[in-house]
Amino acid sequence: MYLLYGESFRLMEEDIEKIIKENPNRITIDLNTSTLKDVIAEATFVSMFQEQKYIVVRNADFFTSVKTKEEDIELLLKYMKNPVSLSTIIFTTYRKIDTRKKIYKEFSRQYKVKMVDITDKIELMNKIRDKVFQHKFKIENETIEYIENACQNKYDLIYNELEKIFLYYKEPQKIEFSDVKQIVSRTLQDNNFKFVDAVIQKNMSVALTILEDLYTLKVDPIVLLSLLSREFHMMLSVTFLQRQGFPFTNILSKLGLQDWQAKKYSKNASLYYEEDLKTYIKELGKIDYRIKSGLGNRFLELKNFLLFVWS
Repeated sequence: MYLLYGESFRLMEEDIEKIIKENPNRITIDLNTSTLKDVIAEATFVSMFQEQKYIVVRNADFFTSVKTKEEDIELLLKYMKNPVSLSTIIFTTYRKIDTRKKIYKEFSRQYKVKMVDITDKIELMNKIRDKVFQHKFKIENETIEYIENACQNKYDLIYNELEKIFLYYKEPQKIEFSDVKQIVSRTLQDNNFKFVDAVIQKNMSVALTILEDLYTLKVDPIVLLSLLSREFHMMLSVTFLQRQGFPFTNILSKLGLQDWQAKKYSKNASLYYEEDLKTYIKELGKIDYRIKSGLGNRFLELKNFLLFVWS
């Protein structure tokens, strides 16, 4: 058995594929619509052909702070003592693990637990280079760094942009920096920030116009949701520190901001009640979870959030 957790859908899928190794006998169970009893029932069922099977269990949030029926947990603990050798279970969750829980402690003592994430910039560069080489393309470090920065070092976004680049060239060759600048456009980034500014300023007509353009350009809504989340977080942080009486220079150093940035966040925050900022941040977290769990349409979730802010 395995437990994989982290925020990246792509990295999670890649790790699952490494475990399964193209075995066709794969079953997926989502705990948002099924139960641990269903998982155990599937794991204990052995076909007459005695084949190895892999059970991918999505949204295994009982390893997190989410409450779960105690009888289901006990059922899993009982199974862990005598697992079926022909069944490999891969539990996955996009939430933060609660290491205090009994089920986590027992599981981690016996089985593999892995955080699926890339936090090191060099590791991410190597990951990009490997993917490019797998497709038999060539690329220089300057181009890789541009892609990283344009995608805010988020692997899922980088993966999407690389797919666009491969389609652009159609056949393996050197990926030119000048081409990448057009494909992963800085103008696109500018539009992203203009969109966020319009949302924060509650300029509905401008925001919706830019959003339609971004939709046409196939911008991933997760990018926009991430930018909005960061904006609301920074507005709340600046407001909180100001209320605590921190000098402006201390706020700059504490949050790693430049003078103009802190002033902008402070000015924008004045348009909102502090409780509203907290509410928006929580709602964005829920949306992020729903999208990564495959429960929501990305653009619909984004539009619903805009209506929520502007209501």
